[in-house]
Amino acid sequence: MREWPPITEPALLERLAFDRERYVAFVHELARALGRRAYAPALLERALGYPWERPARSYVLHGSDVALLDDLTPAERRSTVEALAADRHPVVAFGSNASPATLRAKFAHFAAAADRTVLVLAGALHDLDVGASASPSIYGAMPAALFASPGTAVRAAVLWLTADQVTQLTWSEPSYRLGRLDGAHFEMDEADVEVDGLFAYVSRFGALCLAGAPVALAAIPATGRNARALTQRELLDAVASMAVAPDAQAEDLVRAIFEDMAGVLASVAATVWPSARPLPGQLWTPFPASSRRVAGAG
Repeated sequence: MREWPPITEPALLERLAFDRERYVAFVHELARALGRRAYAPALLERALGYPWERPARSYVLHGSDVALLDDLTPAERRSTVEALAADRHPVVAFGSNASPATLRAKFAHFAAAADRTVLVLAGALHDLDVGASASPSIYGAMPAALFASPGTAVRAAVLWLTADQVTQLTWSEPSYRLGRLDGAHFEMDEADVEVDGLFAYVSRFGALCLAGAPVALAAIPATGRNARALTQRELLDAVASMAVAPDAQAEDLVRAIFEDMAGVLASVAATVWPSARPLPGQLWTPFPASSRRVAGAG
């Protein structure tokens, strides 16, 4: 079994170890700390563009440059994959973390070139689908969340990350818990690449359910999809009608998120969270943050 990424920062381990009660208190504190932020129509357009542009196939991000593996010769492709997968940690990206723009923003500050470089191998994640988290992000979108879906193969990617990159990515995902997908089957576009273990970020809130069932993100392709697929605007419209007002629409929700995130979160907690569907426990194992905190205490 693949070893866990070596996350050692005490404050991050503490956050990862939060139980449900402490986590809910944490997100409400975070929402209150945001205060009132200026809203502009461009913020709605950004939210509607989630999960943002990414290549349809595998690529390597070198700093700010994107190189498609398809543009390399077979020998170059093989050597590149071997070099960048060695001693790195495979993390499934199914939302914005598959976007070069997101990875640039999260890793650009690193001094070492290796920590600004990411191998992103595209493929199909089986028996899972990508829906929306049951809580909106602070930038206004309904972010991605995994949910069980037997027979579905959803487009995703595996990021091959250094230890510092995993730590940074985990810091940047406060709405998720790092975990290992147990028994997950990821079919790489590069058929000769095998992975013996996959990590992923699992939504703390669960997947958004409408009419009693999870809904999928229409922006993320899948075959054998069982869930109803909605656009980002349709998702925001649905949550707006639940958390803002019955006749509210996407822009009303995004505006409210920027002007009163604490109020939106309180309303979402009462109207949206109760029907959310968590990823079943038999499908994943949470990162053992509590034991690592204890181990590092002495």
